[in-house]
Amino acid sequence: MKRLIKFTFIAVLGFVLNFSIQFFPQITALPATPTQNSLLASVQTGKKYYDAGQFSQAAKVLQKVAKVYKARRNVLGEAQTLGFISLVYQELGRTQEAKTAINTSLSLLDQLDIQGKDFKRVRAQVLNSQGRLQWKIGDPQKALESFQVAELLYTSASDSEGAIGSQINQAQALQTLGFYRRSYNLLNSIQEKLQALPESPVKVAGLHNLSNIFRQKGELDSSQKLLEESLEIIRKIDDTKESSLQNSPQNESKILLSLGNTNLALAMKEKELKNPQGAEKYIQSALSLYQQAAIKTNLPTIEVQAKLNQLSLLVKTKKNELAWSLLPEIFKSLKQLPVSRSSIYACVNLAENLMKLDNEQKKSIDNYFNTYQSISQILDTAIHHAKKLNDQRAESYATGTLGSLYEKNHEWSKAKKMTERGILIAQGISAWDIAYQWQWQMGRILKFEHAIPEAIKYYTQAFNIITDLRSDLAVLTPDIQFSFRDNVEPIYRELVNLLLDSPDPKKENLIKARDVIEKLQLAELDNFFGDACAKPEVVNIDNLDPNTAVIYPMFLKNRLEVILKLPGEDNLRNFTNKNISLSQIDEVITELQELVRIRSTHPSKIKQLSKTVYDWLIKPFETELEKSIVRDKSKIKTLVFVLDGSLQNIPISILFDGEKYLIERYAVAVTPGLQLLAPKPLLKKQLNLLAAGANNAPSFEQKGFSPLKNIDDELLGISREVNQSRKLENQDFLQEKIQNQLEKEKFNVLHIATHGQFSSNPKQTFILDWNKPIKVKDFDTLVQVKNQSIISPIELLVLSACETATGDKRAALGLAGIAIRAGAKSTLGSLWQVNDASTAEFMVKLYKQFKNPQITKAEALRNIQLAFLKNYPDTDYNRPYHWAAFILVGNWL
Repeated sequence: MKRLIKFTFIAVLGFVLNFSIQFFPQITALPATPTQNSLLASVQTGKKYYDAGQFSQAAKVLQKVAKVYKARRNVLGEAQTLGFISLVYQELGRTQEAKTAINTSLSLLDQLDIQGKDFKRVRAQVLNSQGRLQWKIGDPQKALESFQVAELLYTSASDSEGAIGSQINQAQALQTLGFYRRSYNLLNSIQEKLQALPESPVKVAGLHNLSNIFRQKGELDSSQKLLEESLEIIRKIDDTKESSLQNSPQNESKILLSLGNTNLALAMKEKELKNPQGAEKYIQSALSLYQQAAIKTNLPTIEVQAKLNQLSLLVKTKKNELAWSLLPEIFKSLKQLPVSRSSIYACVNLAENLMKLDNEQKKSIDNYFNTYQSISQILDTAIHHAKKLNDQRAESYATGTLGSLYEKNHEWSKAKKMTERGILIAQGISAWDIAYQWQWQMGRILKFEHAIPEAIKYYTQAFNIITDLRSDLAVLTPDIQFSFRDNVEPIYRELVNLLLDSPDPKKENLIKARDVIEKLQLAELDNFFGDACAKPEVVNIDNLDPNTAVIYPMFLKNRLEVILKLPGEDNLRNFTNKNISLSQIDEVITELQELVRIRSTHPSKIKQLSKTVYDWLIKPFETELEKSIVRDKSKIKTLVFVLDGSLQNIPISILFDGEKYLIERYAVAVTPGLQLLAPKPLLKKQLNLLAAGANNAPSFEQKGFSPLKNIDDELLGISREVNQSRKLENQDFLQEKIQNQLEKEKFNVLHIATHGQFSSNPKQTFILDWNKPIKVKDFDTLVQVKNQSIISPIELLVLSACETATGDKRAALGLAGIAIRAGAKSTLGSLWQVNDASTAEFMVKLYKQFKNPQITKAEALRNIQLAFLKNYPDTDYNRPYHWAAFILVGNWL
């Protein structure tokens, strides 16, 4: 007799692990004995405790089962149960005990001289448990290997469900390792396999798990589609009263809950895109789904979670009256929960939402509770229950949140005590994703008490953790990704604020602040993609280029800090623009951006506004930048900018000192960070160009773009300037053909002349081939070839007819994203679509400059921009509209 037990685990930071764990009371096919049935029932009880978050109880039950198996010399049963026990210990943060359980289990299995299906299934289950532990302790490569072996064993045992579960685990491990394309392909393969299955509980569970992974990856439309399909199947099965699905209402409510979460993520995305109508539509849908989930289930844990999700959404959207009206139901449901991790987290969730509501609203519900005292009592109870369960992870969450309550009420001594306790507990179990939050909190508390060195210490600890956790933070659920600006980014800015908050910051503070700014650029790109695709390199940024200075502006509260890196080791300066708010800066930048994109704008208007920005960024350093020295005799010939916020949306070349544009004195480039696009000198070798583009593709009309009449002239002209070149024009301009050409030949320049758009939303960042958009996330496969004999061939990627999305303050993030995703050393792109006749002439002249091995890419660009500025008296080509749009991103050498 064989009975199926299915465990689904959700680990730290949204890492979903689906283990198909099957329990076999005996190896032979003999009928089960009453004792074996009793043991099976005990394991089922352990599973129920696990599912309810009652891990200590689960451990006790399973330990007893393991002892019985050991006494009866049922090695297979003991080994399997130890695998379960390891999973429970992992949840409790008892890593060493989890390791011991796994090692003992594998040792027992090694003693068995059998290779039947039962044995293979059990060994696969244990390997999945081992893989989860390996991932948890920071070894995703070994985890991947464990999951791969588990898949082979499941396949050999004809267990397709187990094999699919192991593949889902592999996809997540691949993503943690940075193999995003492999992960994506594997997930697509899993989806195809699931679609081929008959409609069954197995298919429902697989689609549900896969949908949650797609949500975590930011593939929200795919997540929604899979959940709706799961819901349709489970309702069909329920209608036919199929006996194999005994808990369909609970499973349906879980799917409704997940569908609500996906709709919430869609709402947050619409909010980011400044689409309030779309956001409200998804908000209402999410609320309805949460309500349905709460009504449908008879499990208190699901009911409470659904109602708390409603409350959180109502608080987030400031629907306070509806939020308060829901509280009595939540309190009633909470009373029905057994003491477990789920009940503790529910209490913490409730407390956090109550803290977010304003004081006047709190006063209106005194008949429910005295707010401050009651929140404190809720958290005290949660801490007590966590201690009772010996659940240190839950205890750290509840303790740190109580510290947050004290912080908000300025009870600094209590706040420090609880926060420090939360940190120590989290560190003790290596729960770094929790620890950094309480270290940040302690930094804020110490900052308020003016203990600045101590505050910097805690901020630095939080910063170091989120730097180490970057691949995990990148695959958070979209809800967390959309709150990046609230929950992660402030740590960077507040740390820089502390480091530079003095009239004369120490040298070590300037060095550290520059590093923090670089890491923020990296984190922004991780958040943009929803993965950690950008691979930082250890770069000696002190002695890169004796003729280049690097400028780092950073927006802080009510001021703009600028750090200047001059040639030489740790040769840093800084200047503080005081009493300037972010809104003031954005207002100037937005107006300047609008003016420079209009061909008819008179240069005087641009000069007036761009001088303001010049005064912020450059004027304080004119002496250090040797502005008064003749350029030929000056060391500083190039300025590289690591820009912040809306500054990325304007061409820095147009900054005006009152007499000249910046480009008249310096070559200019921008980079999302020196450690992201390492500025190593380009190989001075003959150019081999692949030029592609279209003048009036069907995709243009589909996206509402007009024809590009001069593309033929542009492609022909640049091809004539380069000795070795290939062209893919019009109908031949297809993603697949570009990839094929790059596979066949070592091109070092890829020039694409087509419409495209850069946006802060990766799904709205694309270029158009003849038939369709090529999205930014596909650039790794477009440019990075599979042929191992062709190593990093693209030194320069040129996108000559693209533009940043209007109204998007961070639209240029998409250009940086393409530069990173493509892996090209340098990217030349346009911030707005320029008249294509002047663009064609600009590009032809630029390639003449590129042929000169004695000058850098930045100098080549500067020479053509100066030529347009000074050498076209009979045209309006001297206006910034024509020459300033083109910016060099990445390697300027």
